[in-house]
Parts: sequence; structure tokens; C-alpha cells
Amino acid sequence: MSDELTPLPPMATLSERLHAEIKTAQETMKAAHAGATLRAYASDWVSFCEYCEERNFEALPAHPDVVALYLERQAREGMKTSTVGRRLAAINRYHRDAALAPPSARDAAGTITTMLKGIRNTYGSKVQQKAPAEVDILTGMLATIEGMGLRAVRDRAILAIGFASALRRSELVAVQYEEMSFVNSGLRIFIPRSKGDQGAQGTTIAVPNGRSIRPVTLLRHWLHQAGHTEGPVFRRLTRSDTLTDAPMTDKSVARLVKAAAAAAGLDPALYSAHSLRAGFLTSAAASRASLFKMKDHARHKSLDTVAGYVRDAALFDDHAGDEFL
Repeated sequence: MSDELTPLPPMATLSERLHAEIKTAQETMKAAHAGATLRAYASDWVSFCEYCEERNFEALPAHPDVVALYLERQAREGMKTSTVGRRLAAINRYHRDAALAPPSARDAAGTITTMLKGIRNTYGSKVQQKAPAEVDILTGMLATIEGMGLRAVRDRAILAIGFASALRRSELVAVQYEEMSFVNSGLRIFIPRSKGDQGAQGTTIAVPNGRSIRPVTLLRHWLHQAGHTEGPVFRRLTRSDTLTDAPMTDKSVARLVKAAAAAAGLDPALYSAHSLRAGFLTSAAASRASLFKMKDHARHKSLDTVAGYVRDAALFDDHAGDEFL
């Protein structure tokens, strides 16, 4: 072994390496939050900055009293209490990213905490859920989409698969051709990551061929018409109905559901993209499907959530007033 010590690398090299390690570590930490959460945080931060700019307040660092005023304004304008809480989390996060103590940590007087409690007591209310597109409603929606044009075939397919798969709208538009496999019994879809799967382990769901909605057949029609065998399954169309390589957005699915609801003579304000997922679970509950099967298919973490659909479906079954009302 040589007695000579290995010379240390130049300070500039150490600095570059440290900078690279810090950057990599920051990217890894960002992965702790789903992409949708980060996008929501960015929107929340813009909202807060605009609020501060209009009133000549400093947004970074922000005074706790200013944050409390902002949160109350958001609630007063109709923001859900859960969204108000997320906006506070976004403000705190942007402070930490700037190596500053977040407002909540500097709130010695507890102004923010007290304001949040007041918001819950004053503005808190039951979340208004959108109406489920149950099987009969979905059948009516599908019937309004006529013809065999590219848009009609795509729209029928996405409504049927959105219902039968019980996927969240962000998951639905993210489905890739390579993640699907057709089998005798229907369709298998691999979901690489979802809201309840932050570890990104992935899961596979099954969509039966069906006898009424026939979701797999409608999907096959779309794939045959579109002709693509890779990438996003549900793609955006131009105004002239030309196929593009870009996937549909989750907002476009919501618009489609509302348009189909309106065409079927329903109030479009009551329906959203979530109506497809809720519609499947409501229909499954009404048909006395297994609670555990429903939970697995929808990938809910808790049985309590699924049980809510069952309770609603069975609200009038064996009613206490059946014998005398």
C-alpha cells in the first residue's frame, strides 16, 4: 500500500458534485407528491400571489395574518373547506422550497388555526356529490350519440369504458394501448399509478364483455376506426374530426358527460366525469354485488366508502315504514 495520500479533488469539483446531489435529492422529494397535487399547488400559489399583489401584501415571506385573511376570502367566495386547506398547504410548501419558515410555523398567535376552525364552522357543509350515471342513465346517454363517425365511436367507447372500468377521469385519459390486453372474458387494463397507489406498484382491473352496455365491443370499434396500436387510447380530435397523437384531457371527458346528459334530457349541472365511476358503483350496489369486489374494482382504500353506495341503493329496502305508511 502506498504511503501517499490520494489528493482531494479541487473545491470547484466538490461544489459541482454537491450541487448535483442536492438537485437529484430535490427531484426525489418532489416525487412524494403526485403530479396532480403539484399542479394544484402551483395554481394555489398563483392565486395567493395575485391576492397579495392586489392588496400590496408581501407573498414571500407571507405574514400569518395575511394568509388567514386570504383563506377566509377563499371560503367566502365558495371554495370548499378541503380546497382551502390545500391552498394553505401550498403556501407553506412554497415557503419551504424557498428555504423560509412557512407561515403556519411562524403563527405564534394561532391566527391561521383559529381562522380554519371558523371557516369550518361558518362555511363547512356536506360536499355536493354529482349524480351517478347509473346503468339506465348511461344507456340513455349512449343512445344520444348516433352515427359511426370517428367522434361518435370514440365518445361511445369512452363513456362505456369509463363506466365499466370505474376509473377516475385522470386515469381514464391516461390509459395506454400497451397497458391493455383483450382476453376471452373481456379486457384487462393495467393501471401503473393512481390516487390510492402512491408507491406506484400498479394494479390490473378487469372489464367484462357485458351483455347490455358491451363496453369492450364499443372500445374495439373505436380502436378499429382510429387505427392506432400504441400510445394513448382515447385521443383528441380536431374540429374537423381528424385524429391527433394527443390524449383527451380529463376536462374533455367531463364536458362529454355533461353534453350526453343534456342530450338525454337530464340536467347537465348534476353530472360530471365522476358520474361514470359513481354510476358503476351505484349500479353494482343495486344489483347486490359483493362489497369486496366493488372495493377491489374501484380500488378504494376503505370499505366504508363503498358501503355508502350500498346504503344509498338499499335506502328503501325493508323500510321501517313499509307496513303502515
